[in-house]
Amino acid sequence: MCSLKEIHFLEFIPHRYPFLFIDKVISFKKKFYLKSKITLNSNKFFSGHFPNYPVFPGVYILEAMMQSAGILIGKSNFNVLSKKKIYYVTFIKSAKFKKNVFPNETIYIKIFFLNNFNNFIKFKGYAFVKNLLVCEAIFTLYIKSDF
Repeated sequence: MCSLKEIHFLEFIPHRYPFLFIDKVISFKKKFYLKSKITLNSNKFFSGHFPNYPVFPGVYILEAMMQSAGILIGKSNFNVLSKKKIYYVTFIKSAKFKKNVFPNETIYIKIFFLNNFNNFIKFKGYAFVKNLLVCEAIFTLYIKSDF
């Protein structure tokens, strides 16, 4: 079930449960940054991933960053005319994982727009738990229209 906040940003990305990693958009500034969050529960992501030491997979933290970037693209009205669009990851640079993330923690994500060229948009992303940096990365998304 989606809250009103979720409904507001779901129009910008194709992801849905169980692969939707954003619970809420906290703030954003058009074509500059977006802050979002996800609160983790003891769901299927933890049941088989190191069962005796349930760590949230780092690739899912990156995915949450990229979903946040997709929302920033949509909310910023980048020059993508088609309503039917999908975002592909084309580049990940300097992804660093600093700390493990566990069930029942909340990840706060900050995404910053760096630049764009045609349908390629570059971002810098940070993920925090309890004000501690757990992940950072630079990545590029390609916007494919009319898929």
